[in-house]
Amino acid sequence: MAAIIVFKRMLALFLMMAAGFICAKIGWTDKDFSGKLSRIVVNVLNPMLVLGGVINKERGDDLYLILSNLCMMIIYFVILFILGALVVRLLCLKGSQKSLYHMMMIFSNVGFMGIPVISSVYGDGCILLICFYILGYNLLLYTLGVYLTQKSIEEDRADSTVKSGIDKETLKKILNPGFLACFAAIAIFAFKIPVFEPVADFVSTMGNTAVPLSMFLIGVSVSEQSASDILSDKKIYPFLLIRLIVIPVVMAFLVKMIPVSLPEMVKGVFIMMLAMPVGSIVVLMATEQGADEACCVRGNVLSTLAAVLTIPVVAMML
Repeated sequence: MAAIIVFKRMLALFLMMAAGFICAKIGWTDKDFSGKLSRIVVNVLNPMLVLGGVINKERGDDLYLILSNLCMMIIYFVILFILGALVVRLLCLKGSQKSLYHMMMIFSNVGFMGIPVISSVYGDGCILLICFYILGYNLLLYTLGVYLTQKSIEEDRADSTVKSGIDKETLKKILNPGFLACFAAIAIFAFKIPVFEPVADFVSTMGNTAVPLSMFLIGVSVSEQSASDILSDKKIYPFLLIRLIVIPVVMAFLVKMIPVSLPEMVKGVFIMMLAMPVGSIVVLMATEQGADEACCVRGNVLSTLAAVLTIPVVAMML
């Protein structure tokens, strides 16, 4: 049943991507439009989607649910970090690709695709659990992510002068609206903070537009790439097989064998998170830092398209 629900949801998301692709191809969008719309989605609408999942929602005593989810979130990132290093060696990657593939292994689309897909199975109640993954994601993205991106530049240019460490600009990026919205969502849940009903309706309605617009923008991004460039990297195919199928399926079996009794929603969110495609933020990070963004574009585009089929397969393991 879960696989059917997820497949229908993925098909709907794919059609939203197709709409963006078509609009871009016929000239109704351009880079300026998509850039501005991306900022609105990332900084306004997606944070509201996160908040809308917890505002004025009735919940019981879920302390064990939260603590077990926190543990699984930490395990999630540790596993992907370790497996990323192993996959880089397994695929015999050279130069900057080593760090960029490692980065693509760790940073998947936990927000734009994770929230709509997983909530289609578990309802709005899972959004709070996803918030923990988004918090961890943002912390790692602007620390480990920056390090890996800069390392990829050093691997290609031995004479490059690349900044290391976390400066004020990086700290600003960590404290972005999405990150702060996750903190606010956890606070609202923990302290049962009531929100004035019209405000709650406003947040919920605005947040609901984040999913179609984000998928629309992914479609626009796909339209900007040539098929020959996207399909040229032979290393990306075994990487996608490992990232989208092998890891989530194997982990689904292992999670079921854990002797500790975990809430089904916690296990489901963990497994589905492992099945998410490469995040578009990886492309933006590579572009901003001056790394090989073409490598990341291939991973983002192909994994997003493949996920339409692979995520329902993983959902069968729930």
